[in-house]
Amino acid sequence: MRWLIDSDVFIEGERGNPAFVPWIEAQTEAATADVVRCEFLMGVHAVADAAKRRRGERFYAERIAGMVSLPNKAEDHDAAARMAGEARRQGKGSPSVVDGLLAAIAIRTGATVATRNETDFRAMGCPCAYPLTQQTA
Repeated sequence: MRWLIDSDVFIEGERGNPAFVPWIEAQTEAATADVVRCEFLMGVHAVADAAKRRRGERFYAERIAGMVSLPNKAEDHDAAARMAGEARRQGKGSPSVVDGLLAAIAIRTGATVATRNETDFRAMGCPCAYPLTQQTA
């Protein structure tokens, strides 16, 4: 399966979910998106605790920085706005702009979004699944 990884899956990896490393290392077709990189790093830089910030920066350098990262194309913005707006209008979910952009990339490239946020991605008609079988407490 071709995966496009959402920031919430990376966050679980950074927080020590024991299923993350075996899963990510078993993938032959996994990528993320430029917008996800930005979202993850924004969260890292917003953390007040310096040790946690450093942990996030290390995780980014070791696990995310070297990954294939798909950029948004101009047409993705229109698709993202339409899909996210329709999902909200129909009361099916409340996807963010980042969710919409990730869904647009996934649909354009034939990928499945790896995310815990399946409700919002499904509301936009985007293939998605939560691939981590264990969760930290």
